[in-house]
Amino acid sequence: MNDYRIEKQSFTYPLLFRFLFRYGNIFITLLLVIYSLPLIVYLDEKMILTIPLLVNLFIIYFLNRHYLNNYKILPFKIEADDEKLVCTNFFLSKKEVVIYYSDIKSLSGGSFENKLSGIMKVYSRNNPDCIGFYHKLRNSSKLVTYILSKVKRPLYDEVLERITMGRKKY
Repeated sequence: MNDYRIEKQSFTYPLLFRFLFRYGNIFITLLLVIYSLPLIVYLDEKMILTIPLLVNLFIIYFLNRHYLNNYKILPFKIEADDEKLVCTNFFLSKKEVVIYYSDIKSLSGGSFENKLSGIMKVYSRNNPDCIGFYHKLRNSSKLVTYILSKVKRPLYDEVLERITMGRKKY
């Protein structure tokens, strides 16, 4: 699989998606809190308002939990060359994650499972952190191609099987 040469390329998100992936939860959480305030005020008059209040609180919790998980694994800049991926510009972090293609042990989500959307995750043997990226990354399909062209043959075959199995369902 390693006969495909790659010049060093950089992959980033467009400005709108960088903003949404970094700060989208703040705006939505603020709206939900503002919407919840009248529910709290009139809660003692109408107990039925407990249901929408609880729904709002669950949405706030799961939304922010999702964003916190993404902050840990979502680099806003990925550089790919012949031997590795260098992931930088994580939210509120100066960390740099380097993943060598030969160390990739698993690929999941998104294009790796024949899905049209969702986060694609790359897991490394030597790094406890996985990295993730969305289809909204500029030239994400090219990055997927680079990764698949450089991983070990058994992993490539496994991903290819998942993709073809997904196509047979439809």
